[in-house]
Amino acid sequence: MTDGRQGRNRGDAVNVPARFKSVLGATVLLASAAGWACPVDTQPRPAGVLLVVQGAGIESLVLGAPELAALPAATLTQRQVVSSSEGAATERSVTYSGRLVREVLLRAGFGSQSDRGARVALIEAVATDGYRALFSWGELFNTAVGEQVMVIESQDGRPLDPVAGPLALRSLADLRPGPRHVRGLCALVVRR
Repeated sequence: MTDGRQGRNRGDAVNVPARFKSVLGATVLLASAAGWACPVDTQPRPAGVLLVVQGAGIESLVLGAPELAALPAATLTQRQVVSSSEGAATERSVTYSGRLVREVLLRAGFGSQSDRGARVALIEAVATDGYRALFSWGELFNTAVGEQVMVIESQDGRPLDPVAGPLALRSLADLRPGPRHVRGLCALVVRR
């Protein structure tokens, strides 16, 4: 299954020689600290900004680690069945910690019960590499799916690696989670 990024398979590991891993990690950290650009940014992003929420009919919201920490925390566990080359299947659990997307959007003033125009809106999750995934108001605020769409800060108690993070987005209720798995999440954009 491809994820739309230069035909790479989601299951493919990035093979980076050990001597370059620390250099690449430092490059990612330096780029992040210097205000790494998000495709929706109109000007350089200040250091420490992890996520921007913007769009029609809401106040723009800029979130760093302290602002994210102030939102209600969520922890979800996903059970996965992994098959080996010998055909044996094993089950494993992955625990994600972060914030529900619905809570982030509510903090920006989107999705309240009095906002009837929100019912036809789309929410676009944007990654630093330009990858995008869409959600509707109905999914996030009017179905059980919204209880499992989260901005991920850590996996199995560890911060996300530089390829996946510092933030990611997953919709754990999806039957095929790949298409709406956004690594390097940098923005949520409301479109009406």
